Amino acid sequence: MRSFREALSAGTLALLPLLLLTACGGGGDAADSSASAEEEAREPATAGPPADAADGEAGAPVTPAEYYAEHPEFFREANPEDLPADLSWEDGMDQPVFASPEAVRGGTLRSFLLNFPPTVRLVGPDSNHSFRSALLDDNAVSLVARHPETGRFFAALAEEWAVLPDQQTVVYRLREDATFSDGEPVRTEDFFYLFYFMQSPHIQAPWYNNWYSTEYNGITRYDDRTFAIHLSTPKPEPLEFASVRPVPAHFYGTLQPDWVPGHQWKFEPTTGPYELLPENIQHGRSLRLTRVEDWWANDHKFYRHRFNPAAKHYAIVRDLNIAFERFKKGEFDLFGLTLPEYWYERSAEAEPFQRGLIRKAVFYNQRPRPSIGLWINEDQGYLADPLIRRGIAHAMDFDRVIEKHFRGDYARLQGTSDGFGAFTHPDLAARPFDINRARELFAEAGFDQPGPDGILRNADGDRLSFTVTVSQGPREEVLQILREEARKAGLELNILSLEPTSAFKQILEKQHQIAFSGWNTSLPYPRYWEGFHSANAGRPQTNNITNTDDPGLDALIERYRASTSREEKIALAHQLEERVHEEAVFIPGYYVPFYRVAYWRWIHFPEHFDVRLSQGAGQYGLLWIDQEERSRILAERRGDSTYENDVLVYDRYAPDQP
Repeated sequence: MRSFREALSAGTLALLPLLLLTACGGGGDAADSSASAEEEAREPATAGPPADAADGEAGAPVTPAEYYAEHPEFFREANPEDLPADLSWEDGMDQPVFASPEAVRGGTLRSFLLNFPPTVRLVGPDSNHSFRSALLDDNAVSLVARHPETGRFFAALAEEWAVLPDQQTVVYRLREDATFSDGEPVRTEDFFYLFYFMQSPHIQAPWYNNWYSTEYNGITRYDDRTFAIHLSTPKPEPLEFASVRPVPAHFYGTLQPDWVPGHQWKFEPTTGPYELLPENIQHGRSLRLTRVEDWWANDHKFYRHRFNPAAKHYAIVRDLNIAFERFKKGEFDLFGLTLPEYWYERSAEAEPFQRGLIRKAVFYNQRPRPSIGLWINEDQGYLADPLIRRGIAHAMDFDRVIEKHFRGDYARLQGTSDGFGAFTHPDLAARPFDINRARELFAEAGFDQPGPDGILRNADGDRLSFTVTVSQGPREEVLQILREEARKAGLELNILSLEPTSAFKQILEKQHQIAFSGWNTSLPYPRYWEGFHSANAGRPQTNNITNTDDPGLDALIERYRASTSREEKIALAHQLEERVHEEAVFIPGYYVPFYRVAYWRWIHFPEHFDVRLSQGAGQYGLLWIDQEERSRILAERRGDSTYENDVLVYDRYAPDQP
C-alpha cells in the first residue's frame, strides 16, 4: 500500500531519494520503492502529549506504562460497551483479487544491491536507505491497505474498520490470527506502544517525534483487539492517516538512551511475509530475507498467491555493468531495463536475450510521478537570488536529455505534483530551455560580463558557477549533457558525483548547492509541508533541501494541510504549485510512464503482468519461480536451444489508453 507511509508501514524520514531499482527489477530511473509519503507534521496539537515528549533531550528511561499514565488525555481506556452503537463497519472485501491463482510457492529470488545498507533499523539515523523497501514498505502489513488496481482500501491487519462521522476517528477490530514474525500475536497494546515508541527521544528521529505527537489526538483501547485512532483534525481520507502499523511492545520494552546503536543490526519482528534473521546478514556481502513460516496472512483474500519465493537473496554488486554481466550468466533472476542503453543495445547484443532464455517486458503504470530534477539550495550564496534560479531553469535542456539520452522514451516533468489527477496543475509548465532568456535573467542579477572561458561574471569578478551533487551512476551522464548546454548560457555546472549513501547524506545535511535527485510520491494528494515549509528550512535531516523560507508560502501550506474539503484542497494545491514554480527552487526533469524489466524464463507473472500502481516488478509480490524450469533452462544455457524472444508490452495503463 502506498500512502502516508509512517501511518501505513513505518517510519521513513519522509521521502527517499531516487535510486536504481535494479535489485528488484524496476530499474533505471523509476523511483525507489522504499519511499515514504507521509504528510507533513504540524504544530503541536493541544490534545497531544507536551512538546518536550517529542523534542526534549533523552532523559531517564520511562516504561510504557508510566508514559501512558503520564498522558491519559492521549492514551485512553474504555470498555467495549462504550463503542458507538451505530458504527458502520467495512472490510473492502468486495474488490477483485489481483494475484494469480496459478502462482506457486518456493525457490529463492536472487537479485542485488549497489550498496550495503548502513542499518536495518526502521527509524533513526541512517535508516532511510534503498533497502528499506524490502524490509518495510513492500513487506510490513498495516491495518488497512490500498488496493493497487481500484485505489480503494481493504482490511489487512484489521478485520474491519469504521470511520466516525467526524472524519477524525477510525475504529478498528484486529484479526484474531494476526501475528508478528516471531509468533507473538498483534494486539491493541502494540498500537499503544507505537506512540510511546515514536514519541520517544531515544529513537533519535525528530520528524517522527513531531508527527506522532501532533498529527494524532490519541488512541482509545476498548479491548485487546478493538481500538480507535483519533486524528488531530478531520481528513478527507482519514484512513490514509489512521492506518498505522503496530510496533512490537514485547520486542523493544522500555526504550533506553542507547537504543540507536543497540539496534543497528536487529531486525524488528514484522507483520509481513519476510524476515531478516541475524545469520542472514553478511556484512558488505549479502542479505537474505526468508519467508515467515506459517505467515498469518497466507489465506487472506488479497495476500493469497503473493510473496511466493521462499527466500530473497541480495548480493552486493557495486557496479551496474558487472551486475548485468552476472545477470546474463543466470546469477540473478531479474534486471531493470528502464535505462535505454540496457533496453536497446546491451540486451539486444546478449546471447541469452537473442535465444529467448531471458524475456523483456515493459509495463505502463498510472501513479504519481517522482519529482526528479534539480533542487536548488537557497542558502548557498548567489542561489538565494530568484533571478539566478530562474535563469538556471532556462539554461537546463531537459528536452535534449529526453530525446538524445533517453531516446524519446521519457517525458518532461512539469512540476512537483505530476500524476495526481485533479490535484496536478492543469496549465503550469516547466520553464523551457531558452539561452537568451537565461542570459537576460543572469544579467538582471548582475552577471553580464562573459569571461575568457565564456562563463558569465559579475562586477566583483565572481563566476556564475555552481556545483551539482549527484549519486554515482547513470544520472552523471544526464548532468554532462545539461552542463554542456548550460555553458551556452554562460553558466558553469560542476559535477560532484558521490556514492549514493554519501550523496544522500550531504543533501539531507543541506551541504549541497544543487542536488540532482528526486522524491517519491504517493496517493492521495501532493504534500508540501516537508519540502517547502520554513519549519524545515535550515535544519538537517528534513526534506526541505532547498531551504525555502517564505512566510506567504507557509501560510498557504498551512491552509492546505488544514483543509477538509477536496475541492478546496485541489484549488490550494494549484496555488502552491504556482508559488513553488515562481520560487524556482525545483527545476523539473523527467518522468518514466512505465518500467522495463528483463527476467529469466523461469520467472512467471500474472496474466496482466502487474498492477496499476506498481513501480517495479516484484513490488507487490505477484511473481513466482518455476524451479523445474530453472533447472532445465540453466542446462539448456550451455546448448543452442531457442525460444520466442518477442518483447512483451503491457499497455492497458499507457497514457493514450482510456
